[in-house]
Amino acid sequence: MPDVVSFQDAIKATEGDDKALLIGNGFSAQYFNYTNLLAETQLKDDSPIKALFDQLGTVDFEAVIRALEDASVVERAYGNADHADQLVGDAQIVREALVAAVNATHPAHREDLDFQYESAAAFLKHFSKGQVFTLNYDLLLYWVNLEKSLLTDGFGLGSYVEDGRFKGPFKEGAYCRTFNLHGGLHLFQDEIGEVYKALNYGDGVIANITHEIADKGRLPLYVAEGSSKSKLRKINSVEYLRHCYRTLQETTGSVFVFGHSADSNDAHVYHAIFGSKAKHVYFGVFQPSNDKVASLDAELARYKKLGGDDVNYTFFDSETAHVWDGPPAEEEAS
Repeated sequence: MPDVVSFQDAIKATEGDDKALLIGNGFSAQYFNYTNLLAETQLKDDSPIKALFDQLGTVDFEAVIRALEDASVVERAYGNADHADQLVGDAQIVREALVAAVNATHPAHREDLDFQYESAAAFLKHFSKGQVFTLNYDLLLYWVNLEKSLLTDGFGLGSYVEDGRFKGPFKEGAYCRTFNLHGGLHLFQDEIGEVYKALNYGDGVIANITHEIADKGRLPLYVAEGSSKSKLRKINSVEYLRHCYRTLQETTGSVFVFGHSADSNDAHVYHAIFGSKAKHVYFGVFQPSNDKVASLDAELARYKKLGGDDVNYTFFDSETAHVWDGPPAEEEAS
């Protein structure tokens, strides 16, 4: 199988380079995974939607959304418009259940978390002068930034609105190191499409978000479509998301991928990376085995070829980054 290096060796190999980080669900694995999110949805066990999760043998919300959307196309082609509309509506129910579930799994305040901010900050500090892209909806990265003030997010030129509950709008000219490629629970659009971020107001940011969803009927800005094509369509419909994606496409440094599996439902992300002028890609693998690395190698090789074969990649063992369990040994010794 291809060589798998340590995170520390990858960092040494990129010393002096501009560095970017892309994080996926693995970054949040200490607190969030699709299994416990499904348990929090409160979808009825005898509902067709819950049955679809079981029939597909998955806890992946995106896979279920994709199945519902694909089935609606078939039903419409066969003249079953009413059932097609029901399936589209059920796909939206799953999206909203996902947002509600992620919201429910968060502690009420960032101070309630039992992981160490220090270790996450030590990891993110490697990229604090570059760019951090996230595919996650949850607030972990947001909370680390609140705690450690590591990364700017492009809302610094905005104003405090709604009695200090929000700040914004996002402005492309603002200093920005954090890019929420698929939105986030803390991001909301106004009626003209401007994006604002929820603040740690009153009883906390979770209470603020819950107020928007439950009392105002406003949902956060998030991308939960089931296929890469549908996700890209959603991204292109929102200027903020389009800016984040365009920034990824324009990456020129070394790109580290942590906590993501390169699945086809996020193909647009890898088309952007391997179609960019990135110097090199370092792809994190959790508990690498021959089969796992070989499978990922085949996926990345395909994206590399489609991008023109200009961007090479190397695998690193993601556990050696020690994101939530203390800084890397070499840093502790320094």
